[in-house]
Amino acid sequence: MKRVLVMVLAMLTLLGAARAVTPATPVHFCGDYVYILLDDGGAEIVCWDGEETDLAVPETLDGHPVVSVSECAFADCRALRTVTLPEGVRAIGDEAFAGCTRLSRVTLPQGLETLGGMAFDHCEGLTQIALPATLREMGTNPFVDCANLCAIDVPAACAAFYTVDGVLFSRGDQRLVCYPMGLWTDSYAVPEGTVTIGARAFEQGIFLERVDLPASMATIEDGAFNGCAALSLP
Repeated sequence: MKRVLVMVLAMLTLLGAARAVTPATPVHFCGDYVYILLDDGGAEIVCWDGEETDLAVPETLDGHPVVSVSECAFADCRALRTVTLPEGVRAIGDEAFAGCTRLSRVTLPQGLETLGGMAFDHCEGLTQIALPATLREMGTNPFVDCANLCAIDVPAACAAFYTVDGVLFSRGDQRLVCYPMGLWTDSYAVPEGTVTIGARAFEQGIFLERVDLPASMATIEDGAFNGCAALSLP
């Protein structure tokens, strides 16, 4: 329990930096979950301290619908292999599942609107993931350092995101969001019409030797090619 309380205090500090949440915000305990209540009465998971390897997050906690997963809520839960989130979840925070190195399957719900930056950072077990059509916002490459990720499935009905040859793009700003590490190709031609290479989009693409940029390219954001040791740009 002491470890849980330390984690909760750390989480509240992170949350407070982003919005009006302070260490005085009431926290609630329900089984292995720690959560806070949002203004709409929904529960936001801020910490989980369970030992399951296959986890189905409940739809409610103490009768409150689970509507979001906060920053780092499941970070470094290395025993986790599969996670299913309930239909009511609308938002997943930054680094929510970062460091879950054995995580191999994630079921994201229809209704999910926001996926935080680096939400699945260093989830080496992930080989594929399906994004829901309802997704509208995404932070910095949610799949940084997912060494074996080779397939990101985005339904045609998704108005905000799409994939081309396995690479994830956002529609509104024509941004390349994520080049999956597991593609293991030595060259890649960014499609014409792409305006921005997003932050950390190609990070740790250690097999890439060449990336061709289109005439439409205007911006390459910070860390876009971090760790691409073999890469030479034309």
